[in-house]
Amino acid sequence: MWKNKRPEDEKEAYAARKEESSMSAFEERKPMEPRFEPKPNPAKEEVINIGRSVFIKGELTGDEDLTIEGRVEGKIELKDHNLVIGPNGKINAEVNAKNVTIIGSVVGNISASDIIEIKSSGSVMGDIRAPRISIADGAHFKGSVDMQRSSDKKVDSPRVEVPRTAPVEVPSLPKVQAK
Repeated sequence: MWKNKRPEDEKEAYAARKEESSMSAFEERKPMEPRFEPKPNPAKEEVINIGRSVFIKGELTGDEDLTIEGRVEGKIELKDHNLVIGPNGKINAEVNAKNVTIIGSVVGNISASDIIEIKSSGSVMGDIRAPRISIADGAHFKGSVDMQRSSDKKVDSPRVEVPRTAPVEVPSLPKVQAK
């Protein structure tokens, strides 16, 4: 009923399987690609991150999207790019960017050419100016809001012309006397 295998047969079979698997794994490996080679799609922009332990004092400018998890004091200028203040980000600065999303806290005025979003955990103490503004339920905001469109997107209000007609005579109603 039971077949007894010899221990030598089991050891040989195990060694053969191990040798085959290690050889095939070695042969299938490809050399690692260099880490700092340029990416194949340069049109796709990366987001730069400023970590939790980083503190910047002064003026911060750039031509890339930026996520800040650390602290910044001074001025942030990203005219045509997006700025995200992460949940650990603490900003005490004047901010100017295309889109600004606040998850952390900002003390200072914020200006955006497209939209400013204050998420539910976000806090802003300062004036905000953008054509579109989103403040989530639970967010903290103290300041003023200016939602005027920028001067380059000026839109004239359409003029409505009312056609002139001859005056209409309204017949008078007969007078009713109460008895």
